[in-house]
Amino acid sequence: MKVTNPEMIRAVTSKWDGDRDGNGRPLVSADILERMKLVTSEEAWGTCKRNDYHFQFAGNWMNLHPDRVLVGRAVTCRWVPRRPDIHDSIDKQGEEDDRVGFQNSWVIDELEQNDLIVVDLFGKVFNGTFAGDNLATAIKSRSGTGMVIDGGIRDTQRIIEMDDFNAFVRGVDPSAILDVSMPEINGITRIGEATCVPGDVVLGTSTGVVFIPPHLALEVVERSESIRLKDEFGQQRIREGVYTPGEVDRKFSEDMDKDFEEWKANRLK
Repeated sequence: MKVTNPEMIRAVTSKWDGDRDGNGRPLVSADILERMKLVTSEEAWGTCKRNDYHFQFAGNWMNLHPDRVLVGRAVTCRWVPRRPDIHDSIDKQGEEDDRVGFQNSWVIDELEQNDLIVVDLFGKVFNGTFAGDNLATAIKSRSGTGMVIDGGIRDTQRIIEMDDFNAFVRGVDPSAILDVSMPEINGITRIGEATCVPGDVVLGTSTGVVFIPPHLALEVVERSESIRLKDEFGQQRIREGVYTPGEVDRKFSEDMDKDFEEWKANRLK
């Protein structure tokens, strides 16, 4: 079982100039993560696409709580169908590293507050249930967020009852995890048609999951906040009869831009 080389993570995320953890993983601030909770999937995806990141969205999930927005910093793990030689080697390395339990619990031990576990289980549901209620409780306790699992979960009735927690999964099943091995923690991971890098900001909404490169997180929240402010202004002016919906729902004219800037200045007084 390999925990990715910190130098590799730093190289891949070289555009990030903020804090990192001991494994080189970018640590987007708690303030930006909190602001991210008001961002729509379309806004986040749009900023990623404008910056030439075209494969950051994964959809078609079973979302346990569509009304809850899930945000956190990605901690990833990758699974493969079991091969005895690989599996025995991973278990041996785990013993040398003093790891406890089955391999799915090892990555949970890596979590800190505001992290979000992202699991590549290649869509396996039957015998591919990464977590039940006990491990979900551990994930919630350590991260305070939830989980994105390209695979299954079990004990779903109890997990659904957990407050301030959500899970995006491919399915549910009563079976336990079986016949798989975890060769990598905090490596570059494929989830559906998206690529997730450790430290990405994960945004899960009723639309799906967006993996936002850490150096774009601030741009995502600022663009979203600007859009919301402009929408508030436009809707107010429509109610007041100042502009028509057609005028608001397109690029503002020069006079409208001036009105908007004056409105913003007065709003902050």
